Amino acid sequence: MGKECGVNLNKSLRNLLMDGIASQVMFSLLTVSVISSYLASINAPPVLVGFVVAISYISQLVQIPSALIAERFSRKRISLLANVISRISLLAIGVTLLVNLHSNVLIFVVFFAIYNVFKEVSAVSWSSWMRDLIPDHIRGEFYSKRIAYGKFVALFIVLAFSVLFNAIGELTFSILFLTAFAAGMVSVYFIKGIDDVEVECRGRRSLTEPLKNSNFLKLTSALSIWKFASEMALPFFSVYVITVLKYPVWVVIALASLSQISSMYFLRISGGIMDRFGNKPVATLSFVSFSLAALLFTFTTMPEKHPLTPLLLILIYMLDGFYSSVPPIAFMNMIAKITPKGSSASYYAINNAMASIFAAAGSISGGLIASFLLSTNFTLKIDIESSLGHVEIPAIHLASYDFLFLISSILSIVAAKIIGFFNEDNALSEKIVKNEIKHAVIKDVQTLMMYMHLPHMNPQLRWFNFNWFANDAFQRIPTPSESQIMFENSVEDYVRKQT
Repeated sequence: MGKECGVNLNKSLRNLLMDGIASQVMFSLLTVSVISSYLASINAPPVLVGFVVAISYISQLVQIPSALIAERFSRKRISLLANVISRISLLAIGVTLLVNLHSNVLIFVVFFAIYNVFKEVSAVSWSSWMRDLIPDHIRGEFYSKRIAYGKFVALFIVLAFSVLFNAIGELTFSILFLTAFAAGMVSVYFIKGIDDVEVECRGRRSLTEPLKNSNFLKLTSALSIWKFASEMALPFFSVYVITVLKYPVWVVIALASLSQISSMYFLRISGGIMDRFGNKPVATLSFVSFSLAALLFTFTTMPEKHPLTPLLLILIYMLDGFYSSVPPIAFMNMIAKITPKGSSASYYAINNAMASIFAAAGSISGGLIASFLLSTNFTLKIDIESSLGHVEIPAIHLASYDFLFLISSILSIVAAKIIGFFNEDNALSEKIVKNEIKHAVIKDVQTLMMYMHLPHMNPQLRWFNFNWFANDAFQRIPTPSESQIMFENSVEDYVRKQT
């Protein structure tokens, strides 16, 4: 595709893809699991863990004032400057931990706060910029593949750190932050190659405009409640694995790698589904999958870890790949659908600010609840007496963090119900999307089984064909009318399959 209005879309999307790979490596090294694992390794109390994790959400409040300038100046320049400052703070953390791993935790908190604040300063300008740059009819699939490719590369980095943790221990945390800094600077280099897009209509942006949109309020309410529920439990997943299940840090990193693989897979199939069948049903299923994951954590001990514990952890972190990567794309797409071009910054800012407030409240509440209930136990047993003897079966056992996970699971279901009130054009029911995902999974399993009996790999069966971007997607992007025809055909195909 050539240049249109001074923008070389092909070149910009290629640079955006490379930026996505580098930034995903950085984000994969700075997950909640890694941050909470570091705090657990220096024996930080649950309240401090909850507070530090909350920093990343409290800092999102800076998006509100950022929205006032996001579309008045160059969105590219704002993103570049804020990202450079954010990445440099990671360098400071890495050097500090290299000198003294158990240095004053206040130093870590300060630099971690700087990283998050300037990352969020960039977020509103970035979201508005991308909303105007990427065509509507390929946005879901492009974002999904961009993140999937990034997670594919990040997987090997995370696996390498899993081995490194097992070899040299806690010193690896310093190397981890330095690597995240390097990946972040590579990301900045490719951001420079993305063409800026002029705002079509400059003028005064009202932060109260989104609050008058009832459909938007339904959307952001659902996300806010889910953020509260998920961040109440997520910071303590890795803490639970380390302190309660007594697994070493490298096991947490290995489970995070499994989550990366799961995320790549679900991103591969969910992007096209969102473009064809709607974002709302996919987001709803993501909320439900998190609820199931949090609930499964309560069964990992009965009252001690048991032979099924490793299998439950594997299932939990496979679900993590779905609920951690799909909702951000789905919500970004849904906001893009209900906002006019050139004035979306205020919508993204309000949505992110609301979600961040609830996420921070959830993280802090999680720390307080965990501290209060650390010594609490609730056990329900089934006694069976017969001529062969007496058998006692632990049916339910809740202790310490289990109460936290149970509350989080229930609230996530509430969020899934609320998002059902959001009105999205062309969105189908969750049942149809669930069946579509099920058919895609079954088809891939059958393909994998067939591949295992072949002497050579069929190129058509490759899950990650990097030539897709180099050839098809950038040389010919379907027009909106063609995209609509593709959507209608896919629905007709689905109906035929069902009947």
